[in-house]
Amino acid sequence: MMDRGLPIVATLALILFTVELAASQERTTDQVAVTVSILRDQVVAVTAGEGLVSVGLTSDDRLLGIEARGLNALVVTSTRLLGFSAQVQRWSEQRLNLNEQVLDRKVTSRLILVRSDRRVFGFQGTSGGFWKVEDLNRLGDDFQQILVGAHVAVVLTNRRALAFSAFTGGFFIKDLSTEDPVIETTVNDNIVILSTVNRRLIFRSQLAAWAELR
Repeated sequence: MMDRGLPIVATLALILFTVELAASQERTTDQVAVTVSILRDQVVAVTAGEGLVSVGLTSDDRLLGIEARGLNALVVTSTRLLGFSAQVQRWSEQRLNLNEQVLDRKVTSRLILVRSDRRVFGFQGTSGGFWKVEDLNRLGDDFQQILVGAHVAVVLTNRRALAFSAFTGGFFIKDLSTEDPVIETTVNDNIVILSTVNRRLIFRSQLAAWAELR
């Protein structure tokens, strides 16, 4: 008997190959670097042109990390997240709650994703340089992994998949079943595929929705 799953797999492979090829032709080179002033009271973003954009550090800011890639830069302190977009030439602040701990950070050429012990934060350098926030403290949520491509990221728990795109606003959430868990994941620059025994869940960077194949 013919395997009914084969056409689906072939179609998904074609989608991945086509988008990967298109994305590879539009790679974003690094456009920003970040440095700390000698007095350590300012963080300065240095862009490829003539731009020097600074943001002040307070006495409460204990510097925990700096990372820059493509159009984006991220500074993590003990009290806040600072995201920089080379496109709009500005820093954007996201405050952390009291005793909130940053656990993961992912910086690509087009987006930033940060996970704390309470929330997940997404930053879109190509869409105005704003932070988006989603709670991760929902009852029953057990964090599993983060999947990241150049333009898309997904935070996976046992009950939800939280997708974030460099091009569409906010987080897009897909509920999962603990009785039909994710057993395989695929990610490239623009597409994330979550496979369970019974279905495949697809998120694409240009669309503000999950698609489902059975």
